[in-house]
Order: sequence, then structure tokens, then C-alpha cells
Amino acid sequence: MEDKILSEIRKIVPENITGLLPADELDPAGLFLLQHTQDTVTEDKFHCTVNFTTSHSYTEALKAVEGVLEITWEELNTGHWSKVPLAPRQLYTAAAIIKIDILLRSYQQGCGDKTELLQSAMKTADLGILLGAPLSSGDCSMTRVAGLLSHALSMLSSVSEQQQAVSEPSSNTEHSSVMVHNIPGIKGQMLNTLEKPSLEGFRAAHFGPRVPAKLTGCISHWPALHLWRDINYLKKVAGARTVPIELGVHYVHPTWSQKLMTVAEFIEAHIVPQTGEATPIGYLAQHPLFEQVPELMSDIFEPEYCCLSDDLGEGAVTEETDINAWFGPKGTVSPLHYDPKHNLLAQVVGEKRILLYHPDQSENLYPYEGSFLNNTAQVDPEEPDYKTFPNYKNIIAWECHLKQGEMLYIPPKWWHHVRSLSTSFSVSFWWT
Repeated sequence: MEDKILSEIRKIVPENITGLLPADELDPAGLFLLQHTQDTVTEDKFHCTVNFTTSHSYTEALKAVEGVLEITWEELNTGHWSKVPLAPRQLYTAAAIIKIDILLRSYQQGCGDKTELLQSAMKTADLGILLGAPLSSGDCSMTRVAGLLSHALSMLSSVSEQQQAVSEPSSNTEHSSVMVHNIPGIKGQMLNTLEKPSLEGFRAAHFGPRVPAKLTGCISHWPALHLWRDINYLKKVAGARTVPIELGVHYVHPTWSQKLMTVAEFIEAHIVPQTGEATPIGYLAQHPLFEQVPELMSDIFEPEYCCLSDDLGEGAVTEETDINAWFGPKGTVSPLHYDPKHNLLAQVVGEKRILLYHPDQSENLYPYEGSFLNNTAQVDPEEPDYKTFPNYKNIIAWECHLKQGEMLYIPPKWWHHVRSLSTSFSVSFWWT
């Protein structure tokens, strides 16, 4: 079964991969090196010998494709991500595919440690999805390769699970005693709590008039409610996957940064209780983990309320729901901000405290100026500076203590500040 899966991955590798790239926008030397490398590994010369861990052709091929990846990586990390051209991202995808092919050939021929080869292939594919772009022939006739890496990753995960013959003993995520953070001088009011409201009732009372509410009993059937409490389950299903982790207080803090690491590395460094030297808070925040790891998507279900739409006109097209993961230890914070879409925040593991503010209070929250952070407030509700932001003094907040198995509906443009009160795993559903 294992060899069959790996052979299936190799079948979807295009034979002439550079022919799918926009040659006039890329360095000819890089294209030649990439195609030469692919030609080398597809010939009979590529093999392992009995006396050596790897053959000469394997070492040289891997070195060549990693050179292309490193050069392209530097280009992708120069300037703002939004201004990176499509061509180098496509080149990164192509090089990642060739590297995966090399690693899988090595795996099947016994070149080196099989676990290390498989983990390297999986990390390469994850980086290809995060940094690359779908390939095309220039006239968009080759859209069949758009989902190439996602397909490969899904099958690679199956092989990884087969290799885990001995499972580790079960352990649950740590849950600290819950204490709501003291908020000086806050004037708050509690939200309505609805027990499994009907679709029409929810539309009339909350979706239509844009009123937030806590929903209970709506996700009690999710397997994730008990599966995700087990750290070893998360490590087994997603542990080898590479994801972006936010490090620091929150995204507007001067010490904030991001780092790529595997889910298993993140859990060991930031979720499992540590002793000794303190580490910065790590947060897997607003990440489409369920596209990356479809196995986790089978543990949850999109709430039926996401079918509601503001546009009921004839021929209206509803966009797909954006589903993101929010996984971190006690103390993670999302600073006060708003989102342009409807939001259902489902609490799967742990508890969170959310403060909400009506859109008509925007001026009193002092949004950052400029286009990049204009949806984020300068005011910190937990430590407000009344001298700098005097209009915040009389503002009213809506407070929600969100527990495991509950959902919070946050209407568009409603400001919200989120703090985790324990180890927490949430799922957000954004739709229009």
C-alpha cells in the first residue's frame, strides 16, 4: 500500500516541468538547471548502490534543486509579500515538486533513513503550498496541476500514518484554572445566549440586525470536541506539517515575529508545559490548516448558519466559507480589531474571553491610520491609556466568556478583542 501511494504521487509529476513556467519572466540558467535535474532523476542513472547510502546522482540532483529553491526563497522574501510576482512563486512550486520526486525515488530505493526522507518531502510540499503558486502553460490550459501539491500532501500523510506502528500514550491538553483578566473601568454587558436557534430565528434576531450572540448546543456532535483534547492525536494527524507560528504578544506589538515550524515542534515548544527558560508565546493563528490537513476537517462540520447571505438577489453567488484554525497556549491575544465578514467562532478546546464593541464606536477606539492596520484599534482594552485616548473612557463593551462546545457570532465590522484563558483551539468560519 505504501509503495502504491508513493507511486501515485510520482505519476502526477509533469515530465517537462519547465514547460509549465513563464520562461520569459525567469532566469534561463535557473530553468536549465531545474530541467536538467529532472531529466537526470528520470533516467536509469538515478539509483542507490549497495556500498553507499546514496548514489552520486542523488546527491548532485538534490543539491541542484535545493540551490534553485534557496535562490527563489531569497526573491520571495524581498519586499512585501503582496508585491511578489507570480513567476518566482511558480518556479518555487516547480522546484519543490522535483525535490519531492527525488526524495520519493530515494525512499523507494532505500537511499537513507526513510522517516527523514518522508518528513523532508512533506516539509517541502508544505512550503510549496505556503510560498508557491499553481503552475500553468501561460495560456491557462494546464490548470490540472493547480492542486498538485495538495494532492501529494494528502497521500504523504497517509504514508506517515502507516509508519507510526506504535502510538504514544494518550495525553490531554493542559487546562489551567480559568480566571477572567481584570479590565480596569470597563462598562460591559453580557451577550444573549441561544440554545440551538433555528435558522430563521437566528436570521431575524441576530444575522439581519447585526447583533452578536453566543450559541450553545450547535457543535456537540463534532468529533473534534474529544479528539483534539489529545495532544498525541494532533501530533499524529498534523505533527509533521509545516505551519507559520506567530511569536510574541500580538501582531501590532514591536517584538512580534513569525517562524515556520512543524505542528509537533510548535506543540512541544509552546503547548506542552515547559520548565526552565521562558519562551515567547507562540500562536498558530488565522491559518487555513484544514485545507492543508484534510484529516482534521473531517472532525468538524460547517455550521448551517453559514448558508445565510446578505445578498438574496436573483443569481447571487455565495462565496466559499473561509475556515481558519486558532491554536495556542493560555495568554494568546488578538488585539482589538474588526473583520469585514460574518464570523462564527467555535471553541473546540479550552476557553476564551472576548470583548466586543459596536461599529458606531469606531472613532472612540482610535483605529490606526493607513490601509494596512485601519481595522485595528490603538486602544488596549486591558490597559487603556485614557490620556492618549480620552474618548474611550465612556465606551461600552459586550463581554463573552466562550467555553468548550460554544460558538460566538460576531457580525461584520464589530470590533473584538480576544484572550485565551487556557490552552485553546478555536475554529473560525468567515462568510459574506
